Amino acid sequence: MNLKKIAEHKLKDLFNIIKIFFYKDYFVLYKGLKKNDLLIFDDIFPHPISGFRLEEFTFLLNCLKKSKIVVLPTAYRFINTPVVEHKKHIKEFESQFKLKNKVKLRKGFLNINAKVFYCVFLHNISRNLSWLEKHKIPFIFTLYPGGGFELEESKSDNELKKVCESPMFRKVIVTQQITYDYLLKKNICKAESIKFIFGCVVPQISMIKDLVNKKSYLINKKTFDICFCAAKYTPTGKDKGYDVFIEFAKMIALRYDFVKFHIIGGFSESDIDVSDIENKTKFYGYQNFEALGGIYQTMDVLVSPNKAFKLGKGGFDGFPLGTVVEAALNGVVVLIADELKQNSLFIQNEDLIIIDSTSESIMKHIVELIENPQKLYGISQKGRQKFREIYSNEIQMSPRITLIKSEIAKK
Repeated sequence: MNLKKIAEHKLKDLFNIIKIFFYKDYFVLYKGLKKNDLLIFDDIFPHPISGFRLEEFTFLLNCLKKSKIVVLPTAYRFINTPVVEHKKHIKEFESQFKLKNKVKLRKGFLNINAKVFYCVFLHNISRNLSWLEKHKIPFIFTLYPGGGFELEESKSDNELKKVCESPMFRKVIVTQQITYDYLLKKNICKAESIKFIFGCVVPQISMIKDLVNKKSYLINKKTFDICFCAAKYTPTGKDKGYDVFIEFAKMIALRYDFVKFHIIGGFSESDIDVSDIENKTKFYGYQNFEALGGIYQTMDVLVSPNKAFKLGKGGFDGFPLGTVVEAALNGVVVLIADELKQNSLFIQNEDLIIIDSTSESIMKHIVELIENPQKLYGISQKGRQKFREIYSNEIQMSPRITLIKSEIAKK
């Protein structure tokens, strides 16, 4: 390299350093002498609303002492949380889990030297790909539905191929059979590069909850309480079936005066007219997973009539949603749509109830539960037990940590 080129590079480095002091959010990545075994990245951690991230990333940070997580909280705006709350959430996390200095903001000088990099969702691995390749850091990621991953969409396919063809790509964890099959069908990566773990990580405190105070229809309350829980991504929530739920609620309210409706998440009275049932309906807004558990223990049924391909042509949800899992672990009977036939473990009418995403289908099944309370109680008990088996850390986290540790051992 000639002297002119050297001078140009030195000036560029100096300019980058100067920018750190003038631009609050500017950052410089470098490989320092201190090397972590695992470097995690996320865009919302440690927001208390995301229970699965709190469980998975905390588990990894505890298992691997030489580890840290870098966060750029861009997703806070999607759940209507001011980004200034992020620092408060970090302090609360560090205090609760005794993991001080494990969470780093992506700003200023940032040492990214690590044996393995890990993140969840396509958009998160894509945004970090260039520097992972530049600094030659191997990576593993979990490909959950959403987060930029869509079926039969060229933009998503191209991103996936770019990621999985990277020389630093080591393994992708998938949580749905449809995702596994899709990666093979599209020749995005080979079977030996895919680890299939059905479901998602769940806060383990939900597994050991004492349901002695659980409220159930006709046992210790006269009302039949039905809830809907979802984030808001479209004006009327068509992707989550919120419009269908409200249509159903208005129908059944005409038949039973003891039925109550509970809306948790991003929706409010202004999204769809609920004036006909306003005296029977309560809106909670977004809730962290601990508060959510308390609400669920007053519910009889959760309805999740979500629809595929409403949030973009190829957008779809995993089965079942995390909010559904938390409900079942709190003894709530879940009614859930499964348009893409992703269910392979749960038994219909024993562990849960699979519905069509229509008000008529929901009505049929809810009426049956109201008229036959013993069925309600039976599914509540069996469903909770099945969900506890599938979502234990032994099933969910053990294969994840084994995979990551095996890659670390190669370095």
